[in-house]
Amino acid sequence: MTRAITPTSLCMLLLSSVLLCGSAEAATIKVAMVSPLTGGLGPFGLEVKRGAELAVKEQAAAFKALGHDLQLVSFDDQSSPTIGTQLAKSIVTDRAILGVVGAVNSSVSNVLAQGFATAKLAMITPASTNDQLTAQNWTHFNRLVAPDRAQAVAAAKYISGELQAKSVYVVSDNTAYGNGLTRVLMSNLKPLNVTVAGYIGASGAAQVADAVKRIKASRASVVYFGGSDDNGPLLVKALRAAGVKATFVGSDGLDSPSFLQRTGIDAAGVVYSTVYGPASSFSNALGFTNAYQAAYKAKPSGVTLYAYDAANAIITAIKTSLDAGKGVPTRTQVSTAVRAINMPACFENPCVTITGAVGFSKTGERERSRVLIMKFDNVLQAQVAKILIVSANDLK
Repeated sequence: MTRAITPTSLCMLLLSSVLLCGSAEAATIKVAMVSPLTGGLGPFGLEVKRGAELAVKEQAAAFKALGHDLQLVSFDDQSSPTIGTQLAKSIVTDRAILGVVGAVNSSVSNVLAQGFATAKLAMITPASTNDQLTAQNWTHFNRLVAPDRAQAVAAAKYISGELQAKSVYVVSDNTAYGNGLTRVLMSNLKPLNVTVAGYIGASGAAQVADAVKRIKASRASVVYFGGSDDNGPLLVKALRAAGVKATFVGSDGLDSPSFLQRTGIDAAGVVYSTVYGPASSFSNALGFTNAYQAAYKAKPSGVTLYAYDAANAIITAIKTSLDAGKGVPTRTQVSTAVRAINMPACFENPCVTITGAVGFSKTGERERSRVLIMKFDNVLQAQVAKILIVSANDLK
C-alpha cells in the first residue's frame, strides 16, 4: 500500500534532509593550501602542498575521534595575484575552511590576506618574506618564515661576530628589496660598532664599475650587497677582477643556481643569508624526512618543513578551539587561537614542530625565526656557516 505524502509530511521530510546535510557539513573541517602548482614555481609550490598534506594526514585520526572529518583542499594560484584574488573569494565562500596555509609569492599572500580580512580567516604563510605583509594590522595573517629584514639583522650579527669586520661598504641594486635590506643592515651595524665605509646604489655595468672604484678606495674588509642574482654576479666578478678581496656578503637573492652560473669560480668564498636551508640542517627532521620519502619517493626541501609546521599550527589552533567550545569553531575563534599559539620546540621524533618553537607577535611575525648564513666553498658547494635566531623584537 502506497502512503500518500501530505504537505505536512513533505515539509518534515525536507526539514530532515536539510538538518542531515547541515550536520554532515558541520562535521567536515577543511584546511586550505594555496601555492603555485603549475608554472615556473610549480615544483616549489608542490613542496608546500606536500608538507601541509602530511600534517593533515597525521592529524586526521585525532579529529575523527572527536567526530570531525579533517581534510586538506589545494588551490593553484599560478604565482598570480589576479588568480589569488579570485581564489580568496572561493575560499571564503566555503564555510568548512577554517585556516589557510600559503601562499608562496608575497604578492599573492597580500591579496589573500586582503580577501580574508573581513571573514577573519586565519592564514599562515610558510614562504612569503616581504616586510610589509606584517605591517597591515591584520589579526588573521601570520608568517612562519623569517622576513626579508631578518636577513639583514642576521647578516649584521655575522659581519660583526664571525667576520669581526670594522668597516663595511654597502651596495643596493636600487630595488625596493635591495634598498630595504641595506637600510636595515646599516641600522643594525651602528650599535655593533661597525663602520659603514660607504653606501651606493649599483645596477648595470656602468654603476657597478663606479661602485668597484669606491669600494677599492675604501679598503673595507666586507662588501654587503642587497640585491638579486642579476647584478650580484656583475659586482662580484668586477671586484675580483679589480683585485678586491673583501668578503662578499649577500642575501637570498643570491640563493639561486643562476648566481653560480653567472659568477663561476669568483663565487668561491661568497657568503649569503637564506630563510630556508636544507632539511638536513634541522636536527629533528629525521622522522619527517622518512615519512616524506615513504609517501613521495623523494627528499623534502627546507620549505616543506615550514609548510608542515604551518599546517600543524593551524590544526592545533582548530583543535584548541574545539576543546574550548561546542561544535565547529568560528573562523574568528581559530584566528584568535592561531595568534595566541605557543608550540614548543621539539628535540625528538616524532615532532609536529620541525622548524623550532612556533609563536607569533602581535603583528603576526614569528617570535623567533631562523636565518642561515651559507658560504660557497672552493668547489662552489654551499655550506652552512652559521645558524642565527632573530627575535620579533629585533625587527622593530
